[in-house]
Amino acid sequence: MASENPSKYSPSPSQIPNPPGNDPAVSGYDPNSKWTNYFNILTGRITPSGADEFREAAYIKNEARDCARCDEWRDWCFKYSPTVIFMKKNIEALNGDLNATNVRCRRCPARRDEDGKLHRQGGGFSPDSGILICANEMRDKKHLEDTLAHEMVHAWDHLRWKVDWADLRHAACTEVRFLEVMGRIRANWK
Repeated sequence: MASENPSKYSPSPSQIPNPPGNDPAVSGYDPNSKWTNYFNILTGRITPSGADEFREAAYIKNEARDCARCDEWRDWCFKYSPTVIFMKKNIEALNGDLNATNVRCRRCPARRDEDGKLHRQGGGFSPDSGILICANEMRDKKHLEDTLAHEMVHAWDHLRWKVDWADLRHAACTEVRFLEVMGRIRANWK
């Protein structure tokens, strides 16, 4: 499957307005000055909210690169990662199918809660849509492999146990099961 061009969905850096409530003199983040932002980060003159805004702007600017790298790492994991191959086989045994068409790499913007605190995620699973890998949050191939394996455990749980995702007890059980499955896989490698 050819990847969509993620940059067609994102504004160019010149189109990114000053975030609401951002005063460059206070936060240290100026969307129009790359070098001032770097200097402010290095000297500690940027507030946490300014650093968050700088990070989000960088994610938008680098979206196409991040998604292409994520697609490459995802494909590598499906080919060579023992954990991902093991989970894929177990999902297929339950008549499920995970591949490049339903394991997608996309930029995931941070969510801000009522208190103004940012929340980031590495990925997610949806029974209707498949697996989302947040390309902008992946540090390296190993991080993507762990995130993909985690979401694959949720997919397996959904197929095997018919998880009710609205029930928090079910969601908690599938999170614990990930740790159990990974422990078993790693114990068999020794």
